[in-house]
Amino acid sequence: MLFITAGIIVFFVNNIIAVNSLVVESNNIRTEITKTTTVNNNLQTEIERLTNFDNIKSTAVDKLGLQYSTSKPKKIVIDKSDLDHITQ
Repeated sequence: MLFITAGIIVFFVNNIIAVNSLVVESNNIRTEITKTTTVNNNLQTEIERLTNFDNIKSTAVDKLGLQYSTSKPKKIVIDKSDLDHITQ
């Protein structure tokens, strides 16, 4: 009877230790998920800031020297026969 009781106690203590290690691992994974979510939110905010038209426009004008055209675009007319000749 003593060996059976000792076996049951060892079994329960082993289960408690296993559950505690699983709880610690679960908390570590939750912490990692929280950090990853925060990083993803920060990256999403950065993407929205960088894709803002005003930011792109200021970069294009200031850094690249681009500007809006002052003349109207010209219309190009291509006949179908010219197009057929070019594609052959």
